[in-house]
Amino acid sequence: MIYRIRQFIQGLLAKITKEDIKFIEKYLNKEEIELFKKLRVSEQYHSLYVAYGCKSKFADDITLIRAALLHDIGKIESNLTLINKSIVVICIKLHFKKDILPKFIQKSLYYKNHHPQIGYNILFNMNIEDDVLYLVKNHHNEYCISSKALETLKYYDDMY
Repeated sequence: MIYRIRQFIQGLLAKITKEDIKFIEKYLNKEEIELFKKLRVSEQYHSLYVAYGCKSKFADDITLIRAALLHDIGKIESNLTLINKSIVVICIKLHFKKDILPKFIQKSLYYKNHHPQIGYNILFNMNIEDDVLYLVKNHHNEYCISSKALETLKYYDDMY
């Protein structure tokens, strides 16, 4: 619960600095940066801190750092605002059936559950390298073949 409160406050206070922009420009090309900028600032901030965490563990793994920056790109068209995301988390914890939820929360729930595949589809169409695609697609998958890179991405995704 404290983790979720911290995450909410971080989202409210999220700000991208000049140093953050330099970091993004080091790992993403112009087309990818434009895509990244379409995320809500709170999601950009989250992705940056996931990438910083991954870099602290595997500084030379450019694939992992790129995947960390792009891992939530499937949320671009979502309505996963901080409030909606909080409501979705509560609904999941209380085991509400999808049918009884308002349409806008059903949409939020859909994006929460499917953003890895949506992100994979977006990035696949941009000819992103296969290793990045695999990490993006599986960053919430408990049943796939894991690797140190995927475990690291999952760890920092859960942390921030």
